[in-house]
Amino acid sequence: MTELIKQLRLETGAGMMDCKKALDLHHGDFMLAKASLLKKVDITSGNERVASKGLCGIRVSENEAILYEINAETDFAWKNEHFLKLVKETGDLLIQSDVTNPKDALNVSLDKMTLGEKITQVSGIIKESLVLRRFYRVVKSSSHAFGTYVHLGGKVVTLVILDQDDQVLANELAMQVAANSPKYLSLEMIDQNTKDYERFMFEKEHGACDEQGFLKHLSNMTFMNEVSIKHPEFTVESLLKIKDAKVLDFFRFELGQGIENKLNCRLDIPCDGTKITVTPIF
Repeated sequence: MTELIKQLRLETGAGMMDCKKALDLHHGDFMLAKASLLKKVDITSGNERVASKGLCGIRVSENEAILYEINAETDFAWKNEHFLKLVKETGDLLIQSDVTNPKDALNVSLDKMTLGEKITQVSGIIKESLVLRRFYRVVKSSSHAFGTYVHLGGKVVTLVILDQDDQVLANELAMQVAANSPKYLSLEMIDQNTKDYERFMFEKEHGACDEQGFLKHLSNMTFMNEVSIKHPEFTVESLLKIKDAKVLDFFRFELGQGIENKLNCRLDIPCDGTKITVTPIF
């Protein structure tokens, strides 16, 4: 009985006496006791602190890849087995689905409940608010390669799409994206509205500048202009020319990316009634 109680506490987060009562009520049947305890999980136990901690995840299956982020209130969730299991199960579930956005993702079935209900249940177990903040699906052709990189167990996850099937190069480039946080792929890929925005932000901080100076600043924000971390004698652009390869796109999810005023605001909700201050997330 003692071992069953310990296991029930581990899997449900319930107190020792509650576990004992559940086992007694169901005549020692572990699964029935567990089910009854999970039904009683307090789904309101999370508080109103912003959920800016947690983990990001990435999964690849043939020509599809997904990136996602599940937020919790504290760093303690990163070490909680219920949360870690939720992160893994979410990735495994969503890569096999056909959903393309967080709202639809919450309605996918998992363990006889929806993913949204599962997140709510785990939230009650670990006593923290949890949220599937973002979810993105990427599709490539069979002749292309996905490069992936996971930093610190999921604090940062990256995906690179290479126009040829060179897995080693693709993974090296994904590591580069994780390390250097490029904002844009190349200067040529930046539209005029974005250039205008970046000029406004640059001049707001540094004062007026000529076109050449601004373009140099903008170029330094691009992936192609970076020095290769694996081959420092080359830029990423020159390395790709040697390899006769091209990066079609890249994605970088960093935990809490775009959440401002973390200590004072709930996620994506402005404190002072002004516009939302969340920056683009990919």
